[in-house]
Amino acid sequence: MQSAPGCLIDAELAGFLESPVMIIVGTGLGGVPEIGRGLGALVEAGGAALHLVVSAWQWPRTVSQARESGTIAITFARPTDYVTYQVKGQVEWIGPLTPALHARAARYAAEIAEVLAGLGMSPELTAPWRSKRDLVALRIRPQQAFVQTPGPRAGHALAERTG
Repeated sequence: MQSAPGCLIDAELAGFLESPVMIIVGTGLGGVPEIGRGLGALVEAGGAALHLVVSAWQWPRTVSQARESGTIAITFARPTDYVTYQVKGQVEWIGPLTPALHARAARYAAEIAEVLAGLGMSPELTAPWRSKRDLVALRIRPQQAFVQTPGPRAGHALAERTG
């Protein structure tokens, strides 16, 4: 997949975002922040949009604030080495999952459970993070992307990333 001109998500970043990484979703309304967890991401061909799966049952305020404010920040962190990226953008719509997003959420839940189990976290412990109840899809148009891996590049815009 090549990214469309001006898009922040290239094929390498898309592969990372779609891999078994921890997904922390941040929204805010009236200066009140809210967080939740994502249950998988899928990048549209060309990288112009990102689809995120979230349990509206488990994270109702996060979804509500995303709907009301239209802004969102999503942090993707690989638990094995803490390589981390953050994508900020505009929520274009929130709605039911497509069959592809249902499959993505199921695959993600299994993959992240396996990764975390390999790090000593039992599936029973991480089950609340993988709730499949009342799943919704958020379509997000990325506006900014940042390297957030701990170290000297943390906080730099992705376009500033070097080798």
